Amino acid sequence: MTGTCLCGGIEFEVEAIPGMVFNCHCTRCQKSHGAAFATQAFAIRKTLIFKKGQELLQEYESTGGIRAFCRNCGSRLMNYALYGGEYLSVAVTCLAESNQIQPVAHCFTDNKLTWHNLSDQLPRYPGLPDNL
Repeated sequence: MTGTCLCGGIEFEVEAIPGMVFNCHCTRCQKSHGAAFATQAFAIRKTLIFKKGQELLQEYESTGGIRAFCRNCGSRLMNYALYGGEYLSVAVTCLAESNQIQPVAHCFTDNKLTWHNLSDQLPRYPGLPDNL
């Protein structure tokens, strides 16, 4: 997968994990994305390569790990564990392939905003799915 931030200052590529795309309804994703949920694709962390603009990457440490964004335009790009970890999650909307990527489930639905109705038939998990 290849991706960029809104201003194009950061370009990256990373290897996706097939079938690991979730609509995350946790309150951290809601606040950091400014939306009811964030669609995140899981990827193999060691495959992450910055093609351009790594110096623009800003990190924010929050509960559960690091949230990375572009310090120029503010685009949320990815999340990863604070200390190592073999996976990261990438905001699908930053990916060139975003129209071809389909979520497989909703996670953290216990935090779903009450006014947001889930109208699809995707599986729903109160937290993270057991396969993570």
